[in-house]
Amino acid sequence: MPGCILRAEQRPGRLNKKRTYAVLSKSVCDWQKTVLLARQPQALYSFINGKAGYTKDIQNFDTRRPSMSYERFLSPGKIGSLTLKNRSIFPPMGTHFVADGFVTGQMIAYQARRAAGGCAMNIVEIASVHRTSSAKLILGIDDDKFVPGLAKLAAAIKAGGAKACIQLWHGGRQHPGAEFGGQCWGPSAVPCPMIQEVPHVMTLGEIREIIDAYGEAARRAKEAGFDAVEIHGAHGYLIDCFLNAYSNTRTDEYGGDLERRARFGREVIRAVRAAVGADFPVLMRMSARENYPGGITLEEGIKAARLYEAEGIDALDISQGCYGAMPYTVPPYYLPERVNVYNASQIKMNVQIPVIVAGKIYTPDIAEEILQNGEADFISLGRILLTDPDFVRKTQEDRPEEIRHCVACNSGCVERMFAGKVTSCVFNPLTGYETEIEIKPAPEKKRVLVIGGGPGGLEAARVAAERGHAVTLFEQTGDLGGQYIIAGRSPHKVMMENAARHLGYLAMRAGVNVRLYTKATPERIQALQPDAVIVATGSEPLIPSVEGVRGSNVYEARKVINGNVRIREHQVAVIGGGLVGLEAAEFLVEQGKRVCIIERLDQVGKDLEMYIRPHMMQLLEVNKIDVHVRSKCVAIGTDSVTVEKDGRRESIAAEAVVIAAGAKSDPGNVAAMAARLVPQCQVIGDAKTPGNVIDAIWQGNEAARSL
Repeated sequence: MPGCILRAEQRPGRLNKKRTYAVLSKSVCDWQKTVLLARQPQALYSFINGKAGYTKDIQNFDTRRPSMSYERFLSPGKIGSLTLKNRSIFPPMGTHFVADGFVTGQMIAYQARRAAGGCAMNIVEIASVHRTSSAKLILGIDDDKFVPGLAKLAAAIKAGGAKACIQLWHGGRQHPGAEFGGQCWGPSAVPCPMIQEVPHVMTLGEIREIIDAYGEAARRAKEAGFDAVEIHGAHGYLIDCFLNAYSNTRTDEYGGDLERRARFGREVIRAVRAAVGADFPVLMRMSARENYPGGITLEEGIKAARLYEAEGIDALDISQGCYGAMPYTVPPYYLPERVNVYNASQIKMNVQIPVIVAGKIYTPDIAEEILQNGEADFISLGRILLTDPDFVRKTQEDRPEEIRHCVACNSGCVERMFAGKVTSCVFNPLTGYETEIEIKPAPEKKRVLVIGGGPGGLEAARVAAERGHAVTLFEQTGDLGGQYIIAGRSPHKVMMENAARHLGYLAMRAGVNVRLYTKATPERIQALQPDAVIVATGSEPLIPSVEGVRGSNVYEARKVINGNVRIREHQVAVIGGGLVGLEAAEFLVEQGKRVCIIERLDQVGKDLEMYIRPHMMQLLEVNKIDVHVRSKCVAIGTDSVTVEKDGRRESIAAEAVVIAAGAKSDPGNVAAMAARLVPQCQVIGDAKTPGNVIDAIWQGNEAARSL
């Protein structure tokens, strides 16, 4: 690996021997070896005392951890008659890489890339078994016309070294009828709380029709060359909808007690088995529990697992939740690591077939521990393989410290999909764009300066260095990661702080010359004589012009969350109900403060992803946080704030005020200065327009690729 450099510089003409300088020391590398990835490091940098202009270069060191055996994770395993080369599975996740139900080249490239990264089996996303769950952006397997495309997909996965499986699916009441020009189907006329469409109650003949459709779909999957099929019986979809008492109120043989409610799923298994034969592996995805009032409990989940096993299922793929408890289906950052492992372990104790588990398993150490403890037999690596498709390969090559971090933000993957875009990843802009984006060696090597060490700047610096450019990065503070470090200081979000620091590590590993405590000045820029500069200086808080805003009892939200200031007052008003304001409120209520939020819009949290919103709304309710919407703060006093709402003014008690009113770009107008000095100048992220981390990282990646 090339030597990495961390260099700290003082402002010219100033001398302070007590100033702390940052260097990447060998001791940090040793510490990093054991905790960087699996132990959630709190810092990558060692700080030492020195004199003005002190520089220390560390050359040609090895940052790998001492060799750790992932014996169980990397060992072969069997599902029915199928032998998998290791214990990793890429699970079925929606992508929108579909055209009128047909496989696209984009989907083939996306799946092949995960297979090439060392995964043992890819389970392709939901494939509709019947016209009543079809849609333009959902893979079709309900007609023979789809088989040729599916065959190309299966072949590409297998060419990459993985086994190919596909998930057979019917959405039931959770699939809007408008998608196929009809009315959603379900066991009973009980609408999904999210879709809010009363289902058509399936007749016995229609139940038989759907069961047969599963069998025909399985036949097509086998004909297309897939090595296995998985039946989707989880997350409130049709099979799970029959299983749950709250959505199945039938009184015939498909309703009543658990065994009768499980009859539909069991008959689907029989139809699939009859279509593919005894030796063809058939898996079942199931929710161990619903986490929804009246939904199945873990005890009922265990009973259902036994019933499925008795019908001949070869493996159980354990998840939880439904549309009524959406966050559990794709667990976001505030849910714990290994969120499904306990459920999986309890089911494993009650069946003889292999158990697969998914849900916030982001390191090979955690995967190995789960397997060694006997809590599961296979590990489903979902979002982490969007972030880093080489997870398994890096584990095999004893390079786990290089695995990029997933933070369970859901914004680059599922949120993009629900917004009508294709799935991707905040930290990996290449995900989903494998046919369009490639990091290639630069045809002309340049001297590149990146100003700003936040996520966007670090991504730009890393990619530019990996392309062969000589890259220097100026960061005027003593830390790398920018606002994402601050975001990681909020409750439940330490993963984000770790990920931000890891971006710094990857940049330095790529050979970037990082200079901390280094403000961009004309003299420093000219001294480097860069051919190109990328400005990633971020933003600074927007402070509204209201009376009293400069008072001693007024604080800025970023500083509060970051721990730079300590609010001693008890009653606190937060001005601004966006994500930052809500996080500041959460931070303060954990300190025992009495908090209210003042928001100009008609609701708080308009910028929240759908998986994060339930957590934040529950936070407001549980902590009895008063929310004043359509309210504009017009004055701040020593013990109250004055707000204007519907043309009237009122006073709200507040001993302290926290400002979370937005941001403004490029503090210090660095971009204008850099553009005057360097002809090739690009501005990215918040320095260009205040946005979110995906904008910054993707723009940084694109800027580096354009050099």
